[in-house]
Order: sequence, then C-alpha cells, then structure tokens
Amino acid sequence: MQTPLNSRGIYALVLFCIFFLGTPFNSLASSIKIEGRVFTESGPMAAAKVFIYKTFEEIEAETPFMVSEPTDSNGVYQVELPPDNYYFTATGLDNGKIFKAYHGSNPVKVEKENIWLTLMANEVKKPVYSDGPTSVKGLVTYKGEPIKDAYVALYRFGTKQLKGLGFRTESINNDGTFNLSVPAGKFMLVSKKMVDKKRIRPLRGGDLFCYYPENPLEVKFDQTVSVEIPCYPKNDRKSFADVPEIKENNYVTMDNLSSESQFGIRGKITDLEGKPVPNIFVMAHHTHTPVFMMFNISHGSEYVGETDKDGNYFIPVDQAGDYYIIARNTLGGGPHRGDIYGLYGGNAMHVVNLKEKQMVEGIDIAVSSALDEKYLSTLRYLDSPNKLEIKDAALTDYTIAQDTLMSGKIEITGTLLVKRGVTLTIAPGTIVSFTKIDRDNNGIGDGEITVEGRIVARGTKEEKIYFQSAEKIPQNKDWAYLLVLATASDSVFEYCDIQNAFTGMQIHYSNASISDCLFHNNHEGLRFNRTNLVMEHSTFINNDIGFRFARLEGRVFLRNNLITKNDVGALFMRPHVNTVDFNEPQFNLEPPVLLNNNIYDNLGYDYKIGDRQSINVDIRNNWWGSANEQVIADRIYDKHDDEILGEALFEPFLKESVLDVGVR
Repeated sequence: MQTPLNSRGIYALVLFCIFFLGTPFNSLASSIKIEGRVFTESGPMAAAKVFIYKTFEEIEAETPFMVSEPTDSNGVYQVELPPDNYYFTATGLDNGKIFKAYHGSNPVKVEKENIWLTLMANEVKKPVYSDGPTSVKGLVTYKGEPIKDAYVALYRFGTKQLKGLGFRTESINNDGTFNLSVPAGKFMLVSKKMVDKKRIRPLRGGDLFCYYPENPLEVKFDQTVSVEIPCYPKNDRKSFADVPEIKENNYVTMDNLSSESQFGIRGKITDLEGKPVPNIFVMAHHTHTPVFMMFNISHGSEYVGETDKDGNYFIPVDQAGDYYIIARNTLGGGPHRGDIYGLYGGNAMHVVNLKEKQMVEGIDIAVSSALDEKYLSTLRYLDSPNKLEIKDAALTDYTIAQDTLMSGKIEITGTLLVKRGVTLTIAPGTIVSFTKIDRDNNGIGDGEITVEGRIVARGTKEEKIYFQSAEKIPQNKDWAYLLVLATASDSVFEYCDIQNAFTGMQIHYSNASISDCLFHNNHEGLRFNRTNLVMEHSTFINNDIGFRFARLEGRVFLRNNLITKNDVGALFMRPHVNTVDFNEPQFNLEPPVLLNNNIYDNLGYDYKIGDRQSINVDIRNNWWGSANEQVIADRIYDKHDDEILGEALFEPFLKESVLDVGVR
C-alpha cells in the first residue's frame, strides 16, 4: 500500500529536487513571462540559476518559490510566474568563485506585462569577525576598486524595501571605507552612490547600487565584523559588462516598467504663489500611530517620489495603510536655513489613507523656505486682513485654510493645523483650552496647534491670551504643544500665558518673536531647534524644564527673562541620534545669545548640558543668584561634572540681579 506524502514530505522532496538534483520548477499555470540575463563584470554568466522568493525570510532560509533552469552561454534565463511581488537573486560560479546578484528593485511587482529583468552579479566575500567593539566596518567597491562619495545604510532585518534612510545611514570615507557602531542583531547592508552627488534620492540610471551578497549580516556582541560591499550601476548593464545586446522580444524592461501597474500616491508641489516646484522629494511615512511623529521630519522613508518639471510627483506604495506625506528638497537631518519644506495639509492629522491596490490622487502640498529671513522686515508687525472669524467655538482636528481671526473661548480636541501661507490671528483676551485625549497611549495629551503658516498671538497686559488645559483639575502634559514648524513667516507671541502642556511652545526651523509671555506648570516651557528667535521679558516658573534647545543654527537672542523654580532652568541637549550624516555642509555654529537674564533658584540645575553634548556654550553676563563663582559653578552641569560634555562658560557674570526681567 502506498502512503501519501504529507505537506512536509512534499516540501522536503521539492527542496531535494532543487538543490541536489538541480531540477527546477520553471513553469506554472501563469501568463506572466520573465526573461533576462545574468552578468558578471567579465560578461554573461553561463550556468547560473535565478532564484525567485516571495519574502526575504525565504531568502535567508534558502527556500525559493521557484528556480530557473541554468542560464545559457549568453547568460539568458526564462521563467513564468503568477502575478505577485517577488525577490529576484542569482547565483553561479565563475573561475571557481561564487558570484551572487540581488536586484535593486526588489521586490518586483509582476502583474500584467512580461518583463525583461537583468541581474548583475558580484563575487561573494564572507564576513570576517574579530574581537572588538560591536560594529560593522568595511570597504565599498565597484569592479574591485574602492569608490567615494557614497553612503552605506543598515536596514533592520525584515525591511521589505531597501530604500530611503535606513536604521543607520552614513557617508563613507574618501578611500571607500566605513565603520559603523551598531547594536548586535541582524541587518541588511547596502551602499548607494548618486552620480549627481546628492545626499539621497530615488536611484536613477547610472547610480551605483551596492548590495552585500551575504545579507542578512549578523552583528555580534563585542565583535567587529569586516565586509566588502560590491556595486553595480542601476539600469546600466553596458557600463557593468560591455557586450552586445541580444534582446529581441517586446518585454518591458525595469527602467521603463509602467508605474501604472503600481498603486500609490500622486499630487503636485507648488510654492506659496501656486507655481510648480521641480526636483522636490516627496516621502510617504507609513504610520500605525494616530499622532504625527516629529522624527519623520528628519528621517527618511522607503517610499519616495520626486517632482518633475511641472511639480507633479508619484510615490509607488506597496501596502495599504495611513501615510504622512512630507515634501523636501533635501533628505537626511532636519531642514537648514533656506531648505524647502512642506507637510501635507489636506487634514489636520496630515494623513493620507491608502487602500489595497488604490491610487490616491490630488495630494497637493505647498512648500516654502525654512528660516527665510527675507520675511522678517515685512512681516514682524504686519497683520494680514482676516477673511474668517472663529469665536467661542469647539474645534476637533480642524484645519485653518484661510486667514482667520480667533477670539473668545476656543476648545480644541486633537489638532488645530494652520496651513502654509495662512495667518491665524488670536485676539487679546482669548482663552484657548485643550481637551485631554491620548490617542497613542503614551501618557501625554495629544491636543496641539501646528503652525506651518503664521500665528500672531498679541495679548496685552490687561487682556492676556491663554493656552491651557480644559480639564477640571489641570496638570502638565494635559496637551502636547503649540508648534511652529518650518515656516518662513515671522510668528509673534506677546502677553501669552502657557500652562499644562508637555511643551508650551516648540519653534523648529522657523522665525518667531516672544515677549512678555508666562510659561508655567508645563513639562517644558519652550523648546527650539534651528530657529531665528527673539525672546525677551518672559517668565519660566514651575516647569520641569524651563527651556530646552539642541542644534546651533539660527539667530537666537534671549534677554531680560526670568527663569526660576523649575526643576532645570535651561537644558542644552544633543539632538536625537541622527541616523544619517551624508557629509552635511559644515554650517557655522550660532549658539543662542543669553544676556541680562536672571537664571537662579531652580531645583536641580540652573543650566545643564545634556547627555553627549560636547560643544562649549557661552552663557556670560547673566545673574545666577549669587556673586560667588563656586556657588554658580555648582548650579551648572557641564564638563566639570562629566568630562565628555562641553563647558558652560559663565564668566564674567552679573554680580547683581537684573531688575527689568520677566513679564512686564
């Protein structure tokens, strides 16, 4: 009696046939034909096999969905596949050495059209482990020679597309070497070189794509792993192996595979005058949280498009879900002075919902320059004519899409967005309160005002403007923040009372002036980062942190302010670990000018340099609550407390309290 094979037995037999008998499964009930050639730099690779996988886990487990017949003397292979997404690799021998190829467009969407798919293979060199710091070091080569002006990117194992910024991305040295300190684990290691030397963008023909043949790479604790990453030119087989073409069919090639077969997001990028902006990168950040995450501004995405001469863009996206859409002219790090930036403002949450096999169109974004000082002289005291009035209203996830005057009692649930090019004016005496909701369950209220345009909040001594919690028993962190983000316009705050927030105000990559404002009972009173800011005659009291700042770019003047009775008065932090360096231009350091402030009697430290921040800071000519140098030094945390930190230079210091400080 015959015993039928169970599924495990059948699977084992399949693997036996593939790997031991060399009998491939090269034809299924399918109408999609894939044909192409496999090359080394020496020419066509005969007797190579093309392996097709559905997931990267299958690549690691060496369990392909299909294997081609060995290539002929011209390196040609043929397979037929049902519609789906596939990873294409190739393996073969050349002069006794193992060569492997990994297609840079993986996973490839096989849908309607027959495809001609070329694979360029490089020699496999095994990783070498040695005792040392937990790290990856190595060399990036093209045709055996080191390259320069490239970057390496580490992606966490399981990343579907090796596009955009990785878990760690860093430029290589001029001799082609690199050394990355990373935690132990499994990673996908690639390198890329752009022919136009841009920091990062979607790969084009002629760019070098460099895939480590032994991916996934295991990084071991307390060991340094050394590797060589070989490259090949994207969609430029002739540069890699200059031999005659033999393609005679009408199969579509990867460089002209119709984007219509994909689904994704389309739109247009314009400036504030409605003119199209070419050569702008547009990123779609897949999100599983209901709150916009600030780190998306400086981190990349695997889903990237670029605008054409008419400002139109298309982002191919391979899975359904919610996406934040950000437009920038550079990628990697936060915006610098003059960089172009824009965030999708079609709704207050900045979210585009994409369904399976759907094309979402009309996702248009207006962009402008960050930190553009040409606006300062004309906008500082210019109130734009208001076209819409909002008075005594409850607003939920609301977008201010035209110039607006707000007054009375305003209660905000969720996000209030002020779109780019729009001015929100808040009248004296207005009370803006935030309902406490916590959509992402992180213990911080999610109510916020995000300003991409301009906000003018001018209270008076008699009629202040309040930003506060709507709760009966208010606490700090009941709401998130008032955020001014990457706007050229000059926002103005006068006689405002800000309380109960995670951060009262955050000013990033923007221009703003603050005077006579009270920040109290917040986690942080103020946070700023790459900004042009004048803050004077303001008071910070009873906050966990009075004010906090990071990057030193922009003109910042802090004068005649009172910072007292906070846990920490002022905190100079290192930015969140930047996953990318790209040999960024060396901008001149522009530390904030602190002058004639009273900073004293804070519970922990009056001034603190944060973890790993090694830059010296000038904080001279302020009153620190004492005329005794040692007493002042004991209230400042810097290199004298931790040798890896920078030094806070506080001498000379004022010997007496400044009388005209704080809210007037």
